[in-house]
Amino acid sequence: MLQILVPTDFSNNSYNALYYAARLFKNKQCAFHIVNVCSTTTNTDINLAKLESAQGLDALVHRLIRDTGENKAHTFKKISLCSDMSKGVSHYAKENNVDLTVIGNKAKEEVKNILFGNNAMQLVREITNCPVLVVPLEIDFKRVDKIAFTSNYSNPIGEDNIKTIKFFSSLMDSVIVPMNIDENKDEVSVQQNKANFLEAISDNSSKEVELPIFDGKVNTILEFVDLWSIDILVMVYYPHHFFLEFIGKGIIKELNTKLKVPFLILPHTHNL
Repeated sequence: MLQILVPTDFSNNSYNALYYAARLFKNKQCAFHIVNVCSTTTNTDINLAKLESAQGLDALVHRLIRDTGENKAHTFKKISLCSDMSKGVSHYAKENNVDLTVIGNKAKEEVKNILFGNNAMQLVREITNCPVLVVPLEIDFKRVDKIAFTSNYSNPIGEDNIKTIKFFSSLMDSVIVPMNIDENKDEVSVQQNKANFLEAISDNSSKEVELPIFDGKVNTILEFVDLWSIDILVMVYYPHHFFLEFIGKGIIKELNTKLKVPFLILPHTHNL
C-alpha cells in the first residue's frame, strides 16, 4: 500500500494537491497521511489549536469524499502537528516511511499561505526519503499522457528513481519523454549515464528530445513542456549540483509561477 503524505493549511492550494493525488492514484491501494501544522500565531492555546486542526481535517476528508466519491482502496490518517512546519513534516515523512509527499503550488492571490514560498522549498530540501509532487492550483485533473524527464546526465539516474518514473508511467500507461538539456554532451560519463537511463526506460519512452539552452534553463524547460503537451515534469534533486540552481537561486520560484503542470521532484536516493 502506498503511503502518501499531504501537508495542508486548509487553503485551496493544498486541497487541490490532495484532490489531484486522490484522482491520480484512484486505482491504487493508498493510505493518505493528511498533516496539518497547528497554528498558534493567532491562538496561543495549544489545545484549542489542536482541536481546530482536528475539526479542519475532518471537514477536509469529508469534502474530498464528496468531490471524488468513496474509494475503498483509499484510507485517511489525519494528523495535527504543533511544530515547525518543514521540520515537523519532514520528520513525519521519515518516521512513517512515506513513499510520496504531495504539496500544492501557490496562486498569485495566495502568496501568504504557509506551505508555499520559502517553506515549500525547505520541504524539498529536507524531505530526502521520498519524491515530492508539486501540484499547481489552477489545473483540472486530466489523464496523464506524457511524463517528461529532464536532466543533463552529469550524475547517473539512480535505480530507485528509474523505478519511480516507470511507476508513474504505469498509472495511466503514460509515455516517458526524455528531454536533455544540451550541456557537457561530449563528456564520456555524461553519455554513459544518458545511455543507461534511456535503455532502462526504453519500453515506456519516446525518442529523446535534445534542446539547446536558448533563453535560460527555465524558459527552455517551460517552452518544451508547452510545445510537447507534457502532463507531468520530472527532475532529480542533486544537492550542490545542477538542480541546486532551481532551489538556491530562486529559479524554482519562477517555475512555480509559470509551470502549468505537476512537478515531480525526485531525491538523489530513495526507496519507493
